[in-house]
Amino acid sequence: MKKKKPTKKDIEVVVSNLIRHLQVVEQKADALDNIFGTYIKYKKDEKGFQKYVKKQIDLASDDRDK
Repeated sequence: MKKKKPTKKDIEVVVSNLIRHLQVVEQKADALDNIFGTYIKYKKDEKGFQKYVKKQIDLASDDRDK
């Protein structure tokens, strides 16, 4: 059985769905960022958290350089 090529309309629908799903993911990531930021402020440990993140970034950078 031979597969038929997708029509232009089929491709438009797929791309539209992908864009819509990507927008939902972006909205959820923004919401998580806001919630996490609020939690850190609530715990009153922003400086400690920033120090921890910088250390983790430095460690990851060192691992990539090896």
